[in-house]
Order: sequence, then structure tokens, then C-alpha cells
Amino acid sequence: MTLRPDISFYMPGHNSRIGPGSPVWYMPLSGKNTVDRRGGNDRKTAAANHSFQNPCEAFTVGEYFLAARNFLITDNSDMLCRAVTSLADKRGRIQAIDISLEKHGPFYHPLKITIATQSCSPLYLVLNGAVKEPGLTLIKKESQLLANMASRVVPSFIPRVFGVGEIRSAGRVAAFFLGEWFAGFCEFHVTRTSGKNQVAVWQDDGTHMVIPWHHAARVYEKIAYILTAYYDIHTGHEIYPWHHAAGDFVAAAGALQTGDVRLITVRGTAPVVDAARDTSAPGAQLLSCLLFYFLNLTLRMRLDRLDGTGAMVFLPQIVLDATIKGVLTALDHRANKSPGEGAENPPVPEDICRVFVDLVNGFSQIQLKDIMANLVDAWPPDAAELELVHENLFSHCSRICQVLKIQ
Repeated sequence: MTLRPDISFYMPGHNSRIGPGSPVWYMPLSGKNTVDRRGGNDRKTAAANHSFQNPCEAFTVGEYFLAARNFLITDNSDMLCRAVTSLADKRGRIQAIDISLEKHGPFYHPLKITIATQSCSPLYLVLNGAVKEPGLTLIKKESQLLANMASRVVPSFIPRVFGVGEIRSAGRVAAFFLGEWFAGFCEFHVTRTSGKNQVAVWQDDGTHMVIPWHHAARVYEKIAYILTAYYDIHTGHEIYPWHHAAGDFVAAAGALQTGDVRLITVRGTAPVVDAARDTSAPGAQLLSCLLFYFLNLTLRMRLDRLDGTGAMVFLPQIVLDATIKGVLTALDHRANKSPGEGAENPPVPEDICRVFVDLVNGFSQIQLKDIMANLVDAWPPDAAELELVHENLFSHCSRICQVLKIQ
């Protein structure tokens, strides 16, 4: 039986569906209008203007929408049907699909997919798409990473992947992967309000909800927990790159006090440093890699940009305290899992928290500062980040020592 659901296209800021009759249809994905200022808006004129304004951008908005539609309906929408079956309480025929172009990132142009079925409330998916490098390569890499990590942590904090592939047309290619959309979760960033920095949650309706730091701390604690839960303690590989400013983590807007958080992207994994194998004592390399991971994470967790794209800021001490708590809680949970909870093989040492805290406490504040300075020197060059970190490094190390001394 052929499945032909009604498919509509939308963009934020446009109250009705868009299509070939809409000027925005002929805009490039870069966002520059290709409508002829003399009044012409035909496809030929738009294509000519498009090539002039951005020759590296191969797709207009309309062409990207059509490529996304073709990807979703491939093989009689089999991929969509499998996703619906996985997410829905009851199986029902797909009646309508809304495709909304949400934003333009450095690699992807994510689309929110809303599915109406006969038997349940609307279902939501994300269709991440790329039309040029490095996004085309990253689509394949990320979808594979998400699939490989799907069962590493239970319950999972990353999206499920339901399909990946390419659409080719006229010598061009668009790559997509279909994943789980975390409905009810919102992006959040530090913002400047009444002369001070606070955390604001970006609601779906376009408004911002400012929350107090003692509630926001639970969100940052959960972020540290998630990253440590997925950290490979035996190889030193962590989820990286990520950044608060990129909106990689989202929080449940209606329950921020509980710190309900998800990680929406995994662009790669790597060790903080390529530590040489130390066979002088069992577990020596494990602990040294964990130390580098922990110290590096405490700094990364305190970096954001105002409203996601503005000036770089160093988050307050309460975020550091939350980070330490999140890391230690995750390590403790991993070390004390029962077989029914997905115990790890090889297992995480049961006394990992005590041994690790003792290790950190064995360093002086100056020694920790020197280690962290060396770690920061290996970061990608970003003058704003480096300046902030070095300005705050001494007090940052001092606080780490204070918190861990009382553990």
C-alpha cells in the first residue's frame, strides 16, 4: 500500500506554510534574499542571483525542503514508519507531516518534523541535513557515533537515530539523518539581565525564561553527569567537541529544578591528551587520563557566550561546584551498577571516587594550576576563551581544592 501523507513546509517567522509561490522559497540557505529587486522572482532570476551572492551554497530553501521531503518518503516512507512505531504508544497511519526549517548552524540545517497519525498525539523528529563539507562528512560520522553509543548509558541521554542517507539531484548532494527530537526541551544560555548574568531558557514560543542560579546549577550538574557517564574510562575518550554556546545541551523547560537535560549532538570523541601508556602501576593511566578529563571539563563547563552568540563569559563558581558534583556522582553510579543495570565490561573500579579524590588532593594548588595551564595551551586558539580562562585560573583551582578537601 502506498503511503502519501500531506506534507507542508514552514519556517520560523512565517505564520503560514510556504511553497513555490513564496519569495522565501528562492532564498539560499545562507539567508540572503535572491528575489530580484526589480520585481522578478522567477526561478531563473533567483538562481542567477543566488549564484552571484553565494556561489558555495548549492541549495535554495525550496530545494532543500524538497530534498528533505524526498529523503523522508524514500521506500514508501519506511524509515518514518519505523520511527513512529518506535516512539508511539499506538501504531497508526501517518496522515500529515510538517517540515520546519529551524535554524542554520555551521554544519547542519536542522529541520523539525511533526507527524500527525490516526491514533496518537503528534510525534516529533529531527532531520539534520547538510549540503556541503564538512557537514556532509559529519552527518555520516555523527549518525554512526550516536548509533554506537545508543546503549552505552541506560537510560540514554542522546537521540536515537532512525535512518541516514543522501539525496542527489543535478550533480548536487544533500545528506540527512533522522533522529529523535526531545520535545519539551529547550536551548539555554547565559544572558545579561538587570546588569548581571543569569541563565535564560529559550522557549518554543520565542520568549526567554530567566531562572535563578541555584536552579540552573542542577542543569550544569546534569551536563557534567552526562558527559562523565559517556566518558570511556579505560581509553580516556570523551565526547568532544561540544560547547554551551552551540546549544549542544537542552533542558526540560517545565522542570528545570530537576535538572532534566539531554545532549542533542555527538560530533566526535577524543582523549583530552594522548597520554603515553604507563605500566608502572595498575590503573595509573586510567587515573591520569581521568585527571586530565576532569580538570579540562571544569574549565569547559564555565564557558558560554551571552545569548549564545555574544561576548564570551566565564560562568560563576556555582557552576564549578555543580560540575564537580556531577562528575563524582556519575563515577559512583558507574562503579556501583548491578548486572541488571548494564554493568560495564571491564568494570569501573568500585573505589574510583575515593581513589580519584585522593589523587587530586595529592596535588598542591600551584601544581593543579600548572597542569590546567598546559591543558589550555593545547586548546584550539580562541583569544576570548584563553583570556577568560587565564584570568580566572588561580581562583578556579583554589575552589577545586576547597571542594574536594571536604569530600
